[in-house]
Amino acid sequence: MDPSEFVPLQPSDFIGESARRIAAMFARKSEAMLAVPGDRVKTLLYGAPGTGKTRLVEMFASRIAWHPTAIESVNGRNVTIDLVRRWQESSHYIPVKGHYVIKICNELDTAPPAAQDLLLTYLDESPGGTVFLGTSNLQLMCLSERFETRLQQFKVEAPSTEAIAAFLVKRWEFEKDKALEIAIGANRNVRAALLDAQSVLDVQRIA
Repeated sequence: MDPSEFVPLQPSDFIGESARRIAAMFARKSEAMLAVPGDRVKTLLYGAPGTGKTRLVEMFASRIAWHPTAIESVNGRNVTIDLVRRWQESSHYIPVKGHYVIKICNELDTAPPAAQDLLLTYLDESPGGTVFLGTSNLQLMCLSERFETRLQQFKVEAPSTEAIAAFLVKRWEFEKDKALEIAIGANRNVRAALLDAQSVLDVQRIA
């Protein structure tokens, strides 16, 4: 698999101790939720761009979803009052026992204030079996302060340049110096490092 196509599937696949720790926590949580259905989860991952937040919530969601259609993923910019009202209306239909209804909102901090207010009401009134997973690129000041009491928050720390370089060496057999050069240029952004690594490989294949 090329760097640009790399998708972490297990906790050990993530780059950086922080992301691996949260992935392992999610793995344990998903096992408990499947063993004793009906839990209600409201979680926010925040941190610098490119640290794996989106993939972390997607992995967690895929572990507890009875079917892909149980997962609805939106960007904060697209969270409207009408959307949240639809979520509220559908929440009256209790999920089949053992099944979870999962909402993922990436860049939650970009959601309009009016939609944020209604979203808080949705979170307060959602029944058991509802899972809300949000991400934010450190712009927590753009979120209503009330979110702090509604969402369990975890910060995903950016991995060190050394950790990114070591991963490139191990996974794609880059020379250590070249891997470190890519990691430094990416400024601890995993996504950027993978894209830069892909560019290097593409050039090597053409040469």
